[in-house]
Amino acid sequence: MRQILTDVIEEVRQSVNQDIDGAEILHSLLNASWLQSLLKVYECLQRFLRDSPAPALDYASGLSLQLLIDIRALSGCSEEAKELYRLLRQPHLQALLSAHDTVAQRDYEPVLPPMPEDLPDDEEATRIVCLVKNKQPLGATIKRNDITGEIFVARVIHGGLADRSLLHAGDRIIEVNGFPVDGMEPEQVIQVVSQGTIMFKVVPITERPVHNQTMLYVRAMADYSPQQDPAIPCADAGMSFRKGDVLEIVDQTDALWWQAKKLPSNTACAGLIPSTNLLKKQRDFWWSQPYQPHACIQTFSPTEEDMMAIDEKCV
Repeated sequence: MRQILTDVIEEVRQSVNQDIDGAEILHSLLNASWLQSLLKVYECLQRFLRDSPAPALDYASGLSLQLLIDIRALSGCSEEAKELYRLLRQPHLQALLSAHDTVAQRDYEPVLPPMPEDLPDDEEATRIVCLVKNKQPLGATIKRNDITGEIFVARVIHGGLADRSLLHAGDRIIEVNGFPVDGMEPEQVIQVVSQGTIMFKVVPITERPVHNQTMLYVRAMADYSPQQDPAIPCADAGMSFRKGDVLEIVDQTDALWWQAKKLPSNTACAGLIPSTNLLKKQRDFWWSQPYQPHACIQTFSPTEEDMMAIDEKCV
């Protein structure tokens, strides 16, 4: 395949020399590094389909564990055996052997459900989002329109599973795992969203607001517990902190409730904290600013939608 591409490039190069319109653009496209890489991947896949290579064994992790046990049981080990023991205990090598066994055993679970094919022509443009939920929450809140009964994604938590799965605040949820959710209470929707494979059918929000966020670090001047704050939209999505904690503000989209992570942080998922706008209304001084890697803090004016987002449920 690459040989064919080489021959084509040579012919196009001759056209470039003859000053033929479009030849120069085509020549640069055919010489692009990404196209060369794509062809290499294609040839590797074709070679795999043709040769169907079989793994020598599908229990490399178990064999490695047995070797570690045998070496440790030896009364006197050579330097080579000690080095092998150290190598086999390395997390990177153990992860590599585990990945090898997964591929060798063709253990590709979980299997996502097939995408629906027979969609009505007059149906709104929808998006299917499939994800696999573990014991952690999805990192999103939902709310119900009391007039229409429609269910919306109210908020997506920065760094959570929903944030990495193309769900956005404002998306209207039509179905969850094939169950229509219009008219349901948020608590009923949460019961459908159990562990395992989850398939959302959503109508995407037409225009997502774009905010130029400013990286901001603050030091808390007081203790805070979301479970004791009756004003927080979703206590389960809140983040508690103590006086003196340093917080990284990662999302200021909501005028009243920011998203932040405590530093140092071992988790990618942020939590809700009250914003400066909300604290000003409460006449409390909660934040000092020990350092700011970037220029200024963005401020937002609360909208009616912000004020109505008080009744959210965490999924």
